Amino acid sequence: MMVETSRRTAVVALSFCVIVLCVLAVFLSSRKPRVDRRVSNVAVSSTGSWLAAGTAQGKITVWNQTNGTAPQQITFSTAPYGELNDLRFSPDEHVLAIASGDLGMYAPAESASPRLLRSDHENYGSVRFSRDGQNLLVVTGAEMIETLDAHSGVLRIKECCSSIYGEVTFTPDGQAIANAGHWPSLWDARSGALLGRLTTNREFATFRPIAFDDRRGTILMGSQDGRVYAWNLRKRQLVAISPPQSAYVDTLAVSTTGWVVFAGFGEGVELWNPDTGQRRSWAAARPTSNLVLGPDGTSIIFGTANGTVEFWDIRTEQRIRALKIPGT
Repeated sequence: MMVETSRRTAVVALSFCVIVLCVLAVFLSSRKPRVDRRVSNVAVSSTGSWLAAGTAQGKITVWNQTNGTAPQQITFSTAPYGELNDLRFSPDEHVLAIASGDLGMYAPAESASPRLLRSDHENYGSVRFSRDGQNLLVVTGAEMIETLDAHSGVLRIKECCSSIYGEVTFTPDGQAIANAGHWPSLWDARSGALLGRLTTNREFATFRPIAFDDRRGTILMGSQDGRVYAWNLRKRQLVAISPPQSAYVDTLAVSTTGWVVFAGFGEGVELWNPDTGQRRSWAAARPTSNLVLGPDGTSIIFGTANGTVEFWDIRTEQRIRALKIPGT
């Protein structure tokens, strides 16, 4: 009798567990998936006429800032790696280059779908146009630095090696290519020949963002050690190092006011004057995207975790305005 009672108790308990699990499954399935509103990339055209902002999942919004029309929204596949890595407008402002698992081109004035320039899943970490807009400079997941024909995608130069974590860019005169990564270097933009290294040895901490200071004649890079390093571009000699911050330096820009602006993603913005060593902090500014210098040279534009693009004045340290990405 006791055996039968125990068996009934076990059956009831098991049935109760099944019911609870079913109710829990229904509840979980009815919940909406978490939406990541974080803006991971921002780009501004040379005159400021066009502004683009993209989420990590490849949802890209483009604003025409001259006519006040509703923004355009496109989706660029981030398969198979799942991240949008970079956005960059061409010098003539006609095309937006998109770097992700593949490489795409979007003409905002035409409002057509993005065109795939490369569909090889090479995982393009950054993309830059040459001064004339005829070439693209990229770094791939295989750590290769490549220059491509901007119209056909045909390979022109391939150099080894950098890191997909580190940016690559043309120098302001267009004559050389600079790469960050573990061993910052300069390469001839025409031949691909190595011109020189900025560090004596391969560094343990990776350099990521690159910026140029035309007034001081320097090239700057942000490091995982929390510092910004500045080299004389012509002599390739280290001339200044910023005080460290606790986070990686994921993004940086140089304003016309002389301040170097940098930040780790999700952290406060730091400002550093290489001439005086002076430093300032904006705790209220928390970029999740790259920092972009506004066309006026005195404002900084970046994306945030809540799907907003913010504009800040470097002189007053105040937020000027904000744009919300529709649907976030």
